[in-house]
Amino acid sequence: MKVQIVYNSHKGNTRRVAERIGETLRNHGEVEVLDVAKAPNPPPEDLTLLVVGGPTEGHGMTPEIRDYLARMDLHWSMGRATAAFDTRLDWPRLLSGSAADQIANRLAALGAKVMGTPGSFVVTMTPELEPGELERAAEWAEHLAQAMKPVRV
Repeated sequence: MKVQIVYNSHKGNTRRVAERIGETLRNHGEVEVLDVAKAPNPPPEDLTLLVVGGPTEGHGMTPEIRDYLARMDLHWSMGRATAAFDTRLDWPRLLSGSAADQIANRLAALGAKVMGTPGSFVVTMTPELEPGELERAAEWAEHLAQAMKPVRV
């Protein structure tokens, strides 16, 4: 499995989550973790999985992630395995919104196959990651890796 994780982070929390996801997925293949400002667009042709994440701001994606996805090549994304995650406050989604949900919806609109449930990892108002969130990120990544395994009949 060849994975690229593209993230945007303003306070470092989303970067830490992206790195933990990457550490876990390295048990299953080659992984590259990139800030969205340094990520190639379109991504490499030989990727098995593209994971995109960012903090939830203003009920949704940051402008950097929105721009990255707006430039995504429809030809590249069609049928590709993707996943989405975010960091957000522990409020009901109605109040906080979710960048992960918006990212997943945009990827699906581009024809990509969104694997698993979008991941949300909780930050405090300070903002810092809540205790245990990096462990949850590792668990989410492991579930993602299992979902990527071919189905055997």
